[in-house]
Amino acid sequence: MKSHIIVRDSLFVAALLASSSGIAMAQGSTDSTARQPTASLDDIVVTARKRDESSIAVPVVMTAVGASELSRRSVTNLDGIARIVPQLIIAPQNGSVQGGNIALRGISGPDSNPFGDQAVSFNIDGVQIAKATVRRMSDTDIAQVEVLKGPQALFYGKNSPGGVVSIRTADPTNSFEAKVSGGYEFNADELRLEGYVSGPVTETLGVRLAGYYSRIEGDLNNQVPETAYLYPKEQRLPHNRDYAIRGTVKWEPTDNFDARLKVNVGRTKYAGPAQAGEFIHCPFGSPQSGSTDNCKADDQLIRGSSGPIVGTLDPTFRDGEPYGRQRQILTGLEMNYSPSDEVKLTSITGYYDVDLIQAENYENDYSIALPSRNIYKDKEFSQELRIQTDYDGPLNFTAGTYLGITKAETGSKTFLFAAEASGLASLTANGLGFIPLRTPFQINNYYFVQEGTAYSAFLQMSYKPIEQIEITAGGRYSYEKKKLTKVLNGINGGVGFVEPVQNTFDNMVDVTDQLVKRSGNWNDFSPEISVSYRPTQDLTIFGNYKHGFLSGGFNSSSVDNIATTDLSYDPQTIKGFEAGLKAALLNRTLRINMAAYSYRVNDLQVVNFTNASSTIRNAASTKIKGVEFDFNYRTPLDGLSVHGAAAYNRGRYAAFANAPCYNGQTPTQGCVIGSSGAPVQDLSGAEIPRAPRWNLSSGFSYETPVTEAVKIGLSADANYSSSMLTDATSAPEGRMPKYTLLDASLRISDTDDKWEVALVGRNLTNKYYYVASTDVPFTGSGTGTAAGVPGDRFAAVSRGREVMIRLSYKFGQ
Repeated sequence: MKSHIIVRDSLFVAALLASSSGIAMAQGSTDSTARQPTASLDDIVVTARKRDESSIAVPVVMTAVGASELSRRSVTNLDGIARIVPQLIIAPQNGSVQGGNIALRGISGPDSNPFGDQAVSFNIDGVQIAKATVRRMSDTDIAQVEVLKGPQALFYGKNSPGGVVSIRTADPTNSFEAKVSGGYEFNADELRLEGYVSGPVTETLGVRLAGYYSRIEGDLNNQVPETAYLYPKEQRLPHNRDYAIRGTVKWEPTDNFDARLKVNVGRTKYAGPAQAGEFIHCPFGSPQSGSTDNCKADDQLIRGSSGPIVGTLDPTFRDGEPYGRQRQILTGLEMNYSPSDEVKLTSITGYYDVDLIQAENYENDYSIALPSRNIYKDKEFSQELRIQTDYDGPLNFTAGTYLGITKAETGSKTFLFAAEASGLASLTANGLGFIPLRTPFQINNYYFVQEGTAYSAFLQMSYKPIEQIEITAGGRYSYEKKKLTKVLNGINGGVGFVEPVQNTFDNMVDVTDQLVKRSGNWNDFSPEISVSYRPTQDLTIFGNYKHGFLSGGFNSSSVDNIATTDLSYDPQTIKGFEAGLKAALLNRTLRINMAAYSYRVNDLQVVNFTNASSTIRNAASTKIKGVEFDFNYRTPLDGLSVHGAAAYNRGRYAAFANAPCYNGQTPTQGCVIGSSGAPVQDLSGAEIPRAPRWNLSSGFSYETPVTEAVKIGLSADANYSSSMLTDATSAPEGRMPKYTLLDASLRISDTDDKWEVALVGRNLTNKYYYVASTDVPFTGSGTGTAAGVPGDRFAAVSRGREVMIRLSYKFGQ
């Protein structure tokens, strides 16, 4: 049967390739490419190895996307980048304070723990942050995006075992230039305005100011009946408002020194962190709480408020309506000094500050309420120093040091109550019938403060025995220490008990000294060896051996059993091989990239959900291997280019004997009661989540003049993903079936690109999909026993069809 499925999928792949003249990936396009449609493909300059290099020459598996390609596809944020880069998955916010999970080749980090780090880091203008919240800081005026695949510890340090998403925002221009752009998306009633002003102040000083404003009502319709006790104010979701401003100053007083300062400020208001959460599976046809829902991923959901009563118990819940407020600041100062033509010194100073508060009914229901208020603050300071050489001889090196200082705070208060009689019956079935109807029962209240320090140093030596061969060897040593400096625990009581608090910290007990372990330190050495062969300027063949790691840390969840619980978890490590080929053919009109890889992950950080809380533990090892191919072809027909990509990935648990079970899983389904009394299953050899076997894409772009002053552009892109699991329990009901997305755009502009009118369509197939799911709390029962009753499941669902009209006008130039 499996072989038939493989053959069927392979035939689908072949049909997709044939119908679209290929498969899509690394569009290394630049603005000049669009203005010269009959020319050869321009090579994009990348900084994957912390120096400017041709993308065809750098021995790194990567995808680089230029500004013109981002504009053509109307990509304004990193979520859109995932539509261009196969195997890159950016999960939407599903209740966590980090705002989503990032996966690359199936490698991802836990986002449910506010103190946890992502396995795919963001590097924005040289400042590296491993929190998903920071991705909003790059939502406008992007010059280039580089997605580096596989471990990147040598040049990027910790928290890059899956890869790095490196973003370069636009710098000041040499002459005055300004642009305004406005777009309106019809289905979700979304308005987006953005623009920039750029130019020189003096001969040595340039400035640029860019920003955007976005308002979206939503394409999801809330189906909670008006008679419900938890009837919410917002009937369309996600109902977001956000804006950001970035200022850039670049100073070049001499030929051998330059400095660049970037300051980003952003604010976001949203209708709760689970605003896109839907029931996607109900084993009995409807939610077990007694609510009414179709239990499938579409444009309908049932998402109740938390009820007005919780606001009287704690003012941070306000009126009981779900809400979220987030403020971010990201600052980076880069200075470069070249004492000679062969030596370059670089300093990058970074500061990141995020402050967030949100409240939500995490039951995503209107018969049962699980209102929780979450606070998250994170401050990160980093200093990086590098030296690199470029001598004419065969030997060169790059070396550097890194210092990181962090302070993070998080807290939560959670209640539980039944809002309707049917909800009370559901809680009774879960042994919680002692909670009277519409009487909140406090189940947790805690606050954590964690401080950390990280040091690292790296060295890479490069040797060219002949001009065509480069051998590099190096490594990075890292030391990291984290400490819980404050842990406050609330006093949870009996039926209807609520702490009589007026702010977050009243009546909380400092239990810091009771911790089994309140500090931890870890060290790591990540070596890297690379051999590349470049017989011509148009061909590079390379092979790499790499290590990487994801930081250890502490769980920040309920601490009721603080005296006996170790909240720490250890780093996750990865090592393995990759090989690739990059070529420019047919007079540089055809670019191809091929790669193969094999990696093993040890001490995998796994999230275990239990109703209202979650914990991270090291519990597994995985093996990941695959192959990738992409091409970009400028055809003989002026203005027409086709592109495509295919990626095959196989991710399996090598060992995962004590994996968590999904709600209601029985022994015949592989779940038993373990020695600790908790239900467990053996997932050794099973598929890992967010690792589809196949990712395929294909597309074309055509641009041609219609008059001497006006040109027209047309493009279309198709993206296919095979099915994938979406949570760590391998719940079959959480498997996302295979899906295909179709994007297209029609653009009319003048030949000088002064103005443009564009009609942009995204997800024209109107496919609602999800990449992360979890059990609905307090549904299902008897997990690990023959009497198991399966639970409901929900997920954060993608947007459906989008149709946007966009107007742009550029001044100066």
